[in-house]
Amino acid sequence: MRAWVLVLAGVVGVLLLLRLLGGEDVARLQGRAEAAAQTSDWATALELWRRINTTVGATSTTYLGEGRACLALGRAAQAERALRKAAAAAPSESEAWLLLLEVMRVEDRPVDAFTLGWKALDNVLPEARPQLLRELTLAALTDLPDDLARSTLKRWIDADSGDVDARVALLRRIGAEPRVDDPDRESRLVQLRDLLASHPEHVDAREALVAALADAGEPERGRKFLETWPLEQRDGRFWRLRGRWGLEHDHRPDQAVTALRAALADFPQDWRIHYRLARALQIVNRPEEARREAETVGRIRELLDPLTLGPKLDAAFSHFNEPAAFATLANLCARAGLTRLAGVWRTAGTPAAGRSPMSQVPRLTGCRFADACNGIPDRLPVGRPGLPRNNKADGKETLTGLSATKCHPGLAVLV
Repeated sequence: MRAWVLVLAGVVGVLLLLRLLGGEDVARLQGRAEAAAQTSDWATALELWRRINTTVGATSTTYLGEGRACLALGRAAQAERALRKAAAAAPSESEAWLLLLEVMRVEDRPVDAFTLGWKALDNVLPEARPQLLRELTLAALTDLPDDLARSTLKRWIDADSGDVDARVALLRRIGAEPRVDDPDRESRLVQLRDLLASHPEHVDAREALVAALADAGEPERGRKFLETWPLEQRDGRFWRLRGRWGLEHDHRPDQAVTALRAALADFPQDWRIHYRLARALQIVNRPEEARREAETVGRIRELLDPLTLGPKLDAAFSHFNEPAAFATLANLCARAGLTRLAGVWRTAGTPAAGRSPMSQVPRLTGCRFADACNGIPDRLPVGRPGLPRNNKADGKETLTGLSATKCHPGLAVLV
């Protein structure tokens, strides 16, 4: 018995010694990785971070380092995997969450952004909440300039051809505003079909394919992919398309009303859903409800006009030390129908003990989204290479870049 005790103690001692030696090695590797990142040698930094992250020495910091290096190299999908690990390892730290939200904004993934954003808000420290709210607000109310988004997505695809999110996002952008040198519609449909066949669980790929088939005048081909949409994945993206089919292809406005109302749970700020809902309500002889929806369309489209929304967002993001900025952002979100987001902005802007809500957070005073004319320099935190800087001009962000939400003045007038 005594011999077994001695053997066990020896094994434990050896393991502890290896652990200590491994810790020293991890510290050395981390120092080399940080040095490589400082000199923008991202390939070396990535290799070193990944070596660390295969050991017991992996931490939220090392996963974050891997994610930053991946982004710098244009490998957004790989960055997302590392950043999710960083957020899970230290959910109270905001940097990984923020980087994930920025990636999702480039790829136009608002459902994923809000799912992740609400989880982040439940975990991060109070002083980091305004930063997260800012990213969620931008994801809901604005769009990146098309040239900037396309160039970023192309760079990500060139760096990692297996990045399905980036490929789907680029194909959707091309479909929304095709250019002369873009792939033709049939080529895009083939690519989307191949992506969905390879990744049948990818909701955005399915949504993009169904919408593209509808736009191509092939609703019956689209119906097959709509009806085989997995039940557990039927969120607002499904119901938005289901409502479109009910209204435009199945001639069942009653079903369209139900589906479109369900879609608004995820997309209350989408004026196109309200527009189709108003049409469906008018057809089923519910004129008062149709009128209210038509008014909502007008209110949201007016709100999202970049010529007016950009300056308002810009001014508010530049004055996080003033409670009035939080009230402005809450009101903007409320007008767009984003009730929950508006409520959190109001809570975040409530002063404590007579002080402004952000009086103890000086690192937020140099906002990324400074007014293009107010001379505040961009003070983006170190370690975010590889993400677009939103149409920067002389180190500052232009109003066009801040809020490039597209308006559609040719929309038919609702009666």
